[in-house]
Amino acid sequence: MNISLIKVREPSVSIPEVTPPLGIMYLAGYLRKYRPGKDNLSLSDLSVQSKEQALEGLRDADVIGLSTTNRDGRYLTGIIKDVRAINKNATLVLGGPIVSSFMNELYGSFDIDFAVAHEGERTFLEVIEKLDSTNTPLEQIKGIVYRNGTSRFTGRRETIEDLDDEIPFPAWDLILERPLSEGYWKNKSFAFYRMGKKYMGLFTSRGCPYKCIYCHDIFAKRFRAHSAERVVAELEHLHKNYGLRDFEFYDDTFNFDKERTRKICALIGEKQLKINLYFPNGLRADRLEKDIVEKMAKAGTKVMCFAIETVSERLQKLLQRNLQFENINSMIDVAVKNGIHAEGFFMIGHPTETKKEMLDTINFAAKSSLHSAAFSIAIPQKGTELFTKYIGEKKTQNLGEGYYEYSSSISEVPPNEVRKLLAYTFIKFYLRPGRVLRILKTFPPSFIFSRRFMVQIHKWLDVVFHSSNHSK
Repeated sequence: MNISLIKVREPSVSIPEVTPPLGIMYLAGYLRKYRPGKDNLSLSDLSVQSKEQALEGLRDADVIGLSTTNRDGRYLTGIIKDVRAINKNATLVLGGPIVSSFMNELYGSFDIDFAVAHEGERTFLEVIEKLDSTNTPLEQIKGIVYRNGTSRFTGRRETIEDLDDEIPFPAWDLILERPLSEGYWKNKSFAFYRMGKKYMGLFTSRGCPYKCIYCHDIFAKRFRAHSAERVVAELEHLHKNYGLRDFEFYDDTFNFDKERTRKICALIGEKQLKINLYFPNGLRADRLEKDIVEKMAKAGTKVMCFAIETVSERLQKLLQRNLQFENINSMIDVAVKNGIHAEGFFMIGHPTETKKEMLDTINFAAKSSLHSAAFSIAIPQKGTELFTKYIGEKKTQNLGEGYYEYSSSISEVPPNEVRKLLAYTFIKFYLRPGRVLRILKTFPPSFIFSRRFMVQIHKWLDVVFHSSNHSK
């Protein structure tokens, strides 16, 4: 079959980061393993390609898979219309976080044939095989959403337990052996900066055992991971076969298994891999220990994020995040002393949050030894407990609402005041000579004069002035 997979993403100033589409790369790799030689596979990504480029390759597709998030839902509706216009006979299958979020509303919003919910490899494989053989009704496939008057879900599929044996490497070649790769390398990625131009993202574990009410449940609330050996095998493969030295990790909780983290670092050293590691996501700050941070630094870690969100113990409990603060500042200091760029993640505007609690978080960030910080507004996303509890399960969400567009007040502070505080956080945090000098010391000189750095500056200015304009 001719199968085209597309990451649907609308370019944005406020969220300029673009990364290789690991989700559809895993699907392609999985189909290759379990349907060897049966399919012609292609990947497209609207975050680095023009719409015209992506659509041109769809004329002969039998199946078109579209993957996206809530934020790009509005953009998706237009893309689907364009896809239908260029290929009326293809089967359209939707995947990504948007499916789990809008499960009951999919067919009222999107002209699709089927949708794949949650962990997608097994389900998508069955969809393709049934379309290829036409033996079994698609409604009998577990894990899909289909149309029967309204959206109907066939039930959640069991998770993949043995990731090493069942999940092959992503289809790296469909990105790295095409000009498409240049689109990622010239743009800003998730990491605050990169030492080199070329890089690749990795997803070494699935699921998160924590119950934060603002998160979606895509891979189940349980930690499953590739072995340390498999993780380092991926790094070694990409390093030796594609000459890559820079790697970003996108796990939900990479360091949940402390011994696995230590072993990955040890194996990198044993194999003498001269690589750079970036953790712009997925480190649980209160599961770090001094020796782990030091080992990560020795293995080549350049950027490490500390997802703190709020310093209010009351809100930590309310959000069911329950972060333990005892050693977070000391771990930040250990990272900084070991030459790692330390970035903090914070949110304001949580349910029932007071202005004092917001300012406490802002002051914590400003006084810390963090090099950089990302502040956003706590916006309830449909499909999360936060949305159900504070907005209402039956309420609709505006498609395309971003991380800085605040249309509903769930805190004790009015939306216009939250926007003003968001702008204030960037000014208070970054306009400190000591911090500016510390940031510049961690940067490779080539980054300071790069397009990626200019994009980062543009984002900061957009957040400050976008917030200020909205508050008028």
